[in-house]
Amino acid sequence: MTPEVTSLGYLVITAEDLPAWREFAESILGLQVTRSPDGTDDDALYLRVDERSWRIAVEPGSNGGVVGIGLEVSTREALDSLRKRLANSGTQITEVPELAARRGVLDVFTALDPSGHPIEFFYGAKSDREPFVSPRGAHFVTGTQGLGHIVLFVDDHEKTREFYVNTLGFRVSDMLIMGPDCSFTSPNPRHHTVAFVALPGVEPALQHLMLEVDEIDAVGRALDRVVDNDVPLSLTLGRHTNDHMLSFYCESPSGVKVEYGYGGMLVGGDHTTGHFDAASVWGHRPPPGAEVMDGLGAED
Repeated sequence: MTPEVTSLGYLVITAEDLPAWREFAESILGLQVTRSPDGTDDDALYLRVDERSWRIAVEPGSNGGVVGIGLEVSTREALDSLRKRLANSGTQITEVPELAARRGVLDVFTALDPSGHPIEFFYGAKSDREPFVSPRGAHFVTGTQGLGHIVLFVDDHEKTREFYVNTLGFRVSDMLIMGPDCSFTSPNPRHHTVAFVALPGVEPALQHLMLEVDEIDAVGRALDRVVDNDVPLSLTLGRHTNDHMLSFYCESPSGVKVEYGYGGMLVGGDHTTGHFDAASVWGHRPPPGAEVMDGLGAED
């Protein structure tokens, strides 16, 4: 099945301290602050990473909350087809006409995945006439690969796999088996767009967002900024086994982890699903005094 979803188009999260998130986004990550898509003066923080009018929004709310995971669809016809197929599968969809203007898209509807993560299926995202200018000189890898990837904590791995793979048509790139299974899935050449794992005692949540830059030195410069500004470092520099990403992980002001990386593997049509028993070839270790990142570091 060819999936209607093409990529992770945007992410909307919540935070208690928006000024701190703005400083983190601009000074550490190199994202560009922008206006709201509909031009209104709402309370959210909107961030650009490329030619799109925005890719990440941070709304006032509790730390760690997720308002919407924006999964992009290529055309109106594809969105209509997906709407019908989701309804036929028993997934409850919700029409929110006013949401399209707020997100700067032509059409959107919402649904929940099996763990209750809020998904916003959309098409027709707005691009900005002004070029993206990173305050830190960063260039992010997006395009047909989308914003990046997310890793979700879920409460039922198999039901989640059924939703993303069998209902939405995502490819399973590979599995990480070091305790509970973690599946890495995607509808495009990015190795994974949505990965998910069910850990005992861990409630459904957004575990991390990955942003990919186009040169290795951009990762090094960002890591320097993390260290120099006392931003909590979650995992040290390392290289992943599955997607070969060279990256580090840091903690945002709202507690959501951000992976900042370079060199992620692209997956073609001849790819076969494999599995690994370690997350990283080297590195990705908690720095001294830091907590292990929920068993997803280099070694369990």
